[in-house]
Amino acid sequence: MVFGFLKSWVDNRFPENPVKLKLEDDLTLTIPDIIAKKVPELNKGYSFTPLFPSGHLQTAYTAINKMEDVDQVHYARRLLTVENKTYNFEDTEAPGGPIINKLPYDSWEGTSTFTIDYAVSKEVGNDMVGDDEFKPSSQIYDLPPRTKYITSSMEKSILDNDKPLIIALHGLSGGSYESYIRAFVNEVTSSEYNFDALVLNARGCANHTITSPQLFNGLWTNDLRYLINEHIKPNWPNKKIFLIGFSLGGAILANYIGQEGSAIYSNIKAVAVMGTPWDFIEGSRHLKSSILGDKVYSPTMCQNVLRLLNTHYDSQLNINPIIKAYKDAPQKFQMNRLRDFDELFTSRLFGLNCADDYYRRASPVQRLWRVRVPTIIVLSLDDPITGGSNGLPQREVDLNPYVHLVTTSVGGHLGWFTLQGHRWYPKPLAKLFTELKLTIVVPPSQDELPLNIDRAWRYDRFVKI
Repeated sequence: MVFGFLKSWVDNRFPENPVKLKLEDDLTLTIPDIIAKKVPELNKGYSFTPLFPSGHLQTAYTAINKMEDVDQVHYARRLLTVENKTYNFEDTEAPGGPIINKLPYDSWEGTSTFTIDYAVSKEVGNDMVGDDEFKPSSQIYDLPPRTKYITSSMEKSILDNDKPLIIALHGLSGGSYESYIRAFVNEVTSSEYNFDALVLNARGCANHTITSPQLFNGLWTNDLRYLINEHIKPNWPNKKIFLIGFSLGGAILANYIGQEGSAIYSNIKAVAVMGTPWDFIEGSRHLKSSILGDKVYSPTMCQNVLRLLNTHYDSQLNINPIIKAYKDAPQKFQMNRLRDFDELFTSRLFGLNCADDYYRRASPVQRLWRVRVPTIIVLSLDDPITGGSNGLPQREVDLNPYVHLVTTSVGGHLGWFTLQGHRWYPKPLAKLFTELKLTIVVPPSQDELPLNIDRAWRYDRFVKI
């Protein structure tokens, strides 16, 4: 018998009229129906390990133990160049009526790159030649474990056009090698669920060498947009796509689907947003309000992103006068916490005024009104990084029929370790995605949707830095 104090309670919050999902036999269900009938793990508590009975301990274990002996996913890496292209953005509230704007993906005229890592079987991974064989000339650093470069021709043999595809986004300064990513990828690509999967690595992360003077932030959604519009969509037009984002990657993902709104690519079936800060201002205040947040978490995250900046300084970042001034005289820059980095670098490198300006614009809570794809939010109430219950998008969930919120009482930041020491979320999310791939969304009536706020938010994205 497991005592109640070793139980992480799971709670659900969903709108009064959840979006209806039609099955092939014309039976209609909702996400709450599917969870109740097929994925009870998302609706009941689970036993957690007594070694980590609090959010702080679960978070610390995630950070310290890389868990290299489990979920040993093998990856085939592709370097994608962001071509000097534009994409269509419909401005529905333009004076005189809707117009189509053509917006650039970034400012660097075809020189930017980012990497995607495809999950492959152990046999395929072991058979791939060493990464030096296909390593791009721009690549300086060794790749993470079990990761090798492949060519575009080899890529075609990895994805099966009939299998659904998972696209995963990692947290701040992380990558495909993170244990919280591998745990889900390993589960969902198993024979039981049989999904394809890839991880989108943010610029400069997972040992990628940047090729233009730009890193990333929580509102930089264009690499995901480029991957879907210019790579997956034309090459695998029949693939059903499921998106999952962790922590900052979840914020990028939530911002993306909110920006896309009703124009989101029709093959995207569902989204999961894991352990994500919804209100960046509130999250920053929460970190500062506790001793561990102010003295441990925030300084650690600051050092992680500073390490990225220092790593890529000689690649491209040295042409930026702000970063050059820091490298020439680091003692003049007081950077002890994540907010300091965002104040001096993140905001200014993306044309914003200060950390608060960035935090307000990047908070994904303000875009949940526009989400038009089934979206599952999973968050632990004892998450010491995001603030847990602080800043939860509760009213947004109440009013948007596409959104469903799952909270746990214990789990920390991307922890969720069970009594057996495994992570709780991979199997229930894999089961949920498996059920959702069989459904078709029945669009709700206009009266069932939140108010259209496009008039106030026109472009709502970086157009040119």
